[in-house]
Amino acid sequence: MIEIADINLTNLCNARCPQCQRTSPHGLHTAIKLPLTTWSLLDFKNYFPKNSLDDIKEYSFCGTYGDPLMTKDIESIVYYIMDNSNAKVIITTNGSIRKDDFYIRLGNYCGRRLSMVIDVDGTTEEMHQKYRRGTSLKKSLSALKALSSTKAIPLSQTVLFKHNEMYDRQIKKLAIENGSHNHISYPSDRFDGNSFTFINEDGKEETLEKAIHAKNYM
Repeated sequence: MIEIADINLTNLCNARCPQCQRTSPHGLHTAIKLPLTTWSLLDFKNYFPKNSLDDIKEYSFCGTYGDPLMTKDIESIVYYIMDNSNAKVIITTNGSIRKDDFYIRLGNYCGRRLSMVIDVDGTTEEMHQKYRRGTSLKKSLSALKALSSTKAIPLSQTVLFKHNEMYDRQIKKLAIENGSHNHISYPSDRFDGNSFTFINEDGKEETLEKAIHAKNYM
């Protein structure tokens, strides 16, 4: 049996994170050479027929180039796994795509076989969106709270930079207060040196700085 399968369902995303491989650092639009694609339920069934689903212990939907909740059929895909196997599902998302009823519906259906990791990158919208462009701290916290009202397992994470590393404990407290069962933080490793310069949506130059004391706040 395969312990875990990491599956990229889509390269679509609502966020414009400056260091993401799908984002151009020259204006934060989608990288021109990236062909946009996503799996349907039929695609998933073709790759994972019913009689093969239990060959995998856990299905992980994270995404190198996109957010799995941008997949139109994500709910049907998860239900398909739940209905035809004993496998677990873990989804990693920025938490700013779906409405609360989606998280409640999915959590009620899947129970403890579903875990979801939601990004919380600051204590304020400004801090959160310094890196997590195009998302909403309010929506991330609301998603955590909605999922926590079910038997599913809400989790959270923070990518640390210089601008938010000193607030790591406060960010964790905020996430836990809004329903997260466990919170992890880790410094961004997408630096060539100590800073990353990019052109923002308004054509102005901005800089992200590498976390210096992150290990003290883990």
